[in-house]
Amino acid sequence: MAEGEQMPERAPVTISRRDFLKVSAAASLLLADLSKLQKAAAQALQSGSVNLIWFEAQDCAGNTISMIEGNAPDLIQVLVGENPAIGPGKVRVVFHETIMPEWGEAAIEYLHKAENGELDPYVLVLEGSFPTEEAAAKTGGWWFVLGEENGRPITGNEWFRRLLKRAAAVVAIGNCACYGGIVASRVLEDGYTADGESPTGAFGFFDDPVRGIAGAIRRWEEARPFLNFIEGRGTVQVSPTSDCRPAIAIPGCPANGNAILRTLGHLILAVDGILPLPKLDRYWRPEYIFGRTTHEQCPRAGFYAAGDHREEPGENNFKCLFDVGCKGPVSNCPWNRVGWIDGVGGPTRTGGVCIGCTMPGFPDAFEPFYKPLPAPEIPRLTTLAGIAGAAAVLGAAAGYLTTKPAREAEEGEE
Repeated sequence: MAEGEQMPERAPVTISRRDFLKVSAAASLLLADLSKLQKAAAQALQSGSVNLIWFEAQDCAGNTISMIEGNAPDLIQVLVGENPAIGPGKVRVVFHETIMPEWGEAAIEYLHKAENGELDPYVLVLEGSFPTEEAAAKTGGWWFVLGEENGRPITGNEWFRRLLKRAAAVVAIGNCACYGGIVASRVLEDGYTADGESPTGAFGFFDDPVRGIAGAIRRWEEARPFLNFIEGRGTVQVSPTSDCRPAIAIPGCPANGNAILRTLGHLILAVDGILPLPKLDRYWRPEYIFGRTTHEQCPRAGFYAAGDHREEPGENNFKCLFDVGCKGPVSNCPWNRVGWIDGVGGPTRTGGVCIGCTMPGFPDAFEPFYKPLPAPEIPRLTTLAGIAGAAAVLGAAAGYLTTKPAREAEEGEE
């Protein structure tokens, strides 16, 4: 370039906010390789045959992070159909407050579309617990608001009830969404409780028969088709107009990413009429994931059988953790056997005790975490779910009474 000659102006390169967020979210959150990103970009705007509405209530987004970490299948395989079992264009996430590119009114518009039947069929995914808004309303406030209409704030509870009317199925992910979780924990200090036992009177979608907390499935008329499902009334149909629609729990604190993605993938195929629904256990969890106790699958089980237990939580050995608080005998979870991600991690295999996070009653019924199992309380609910919970807890108590600490306590009393 000659001296004094000016650099020619170039036309600015522009990219929409939506496209920028799609690329950055895919790169930073999904950690996918280039080929996967190319496929995702090519198929992201396809109208899937099944939509997912992921609704966050009182949550920490831990289950969202777990979902992103899942790898068998991974999130992209589920969303864009790279998994051959699901097929391309079968599903798309139309609403997820944490990862969707839209925000504000543009994001709320998807909820209006779902409410109006424009996104049928959709699976409604819940992350987090619900607050008891009636308690907040007594002082003119609210716990959880998601947008407004004509100047009136709309609570998250109201939105979820609207969405229940046309949901083909519901999946509650994480212990808070399933049974109330940590947010529903008892408050020991005076003056901090709402109508329930937690500050917000929190409750999950399903009943917590151990703590006696009725779930949304019993509180709200819009949830009746899902209550019919768990109580075995009517013919099950994965349809927005059925009187008996499936509801599935994937508990954990957080739930495991592979458990989330496998169950969602299974349900997508069920909505499409390709697979039957998964068989569920008494707490509405898929049996192929939660059918066995943590203790049954524990890599330390041989030490338990030999009576070789740790005496302190942090000992540098592979002995059984029961005496330092492991709740594996009364909890259902496979992750200490298969690992949390790619065979790595999991509670007891890495030296940490199982704290019962996949169970109703968590965390209250399993605290203190580093103390041996207490003698459980009998559930207070008088429903069928409560009876089932009582049977499970009493069974756990029978097992507890045969353990080393209980035997020693009995001998000391004598």
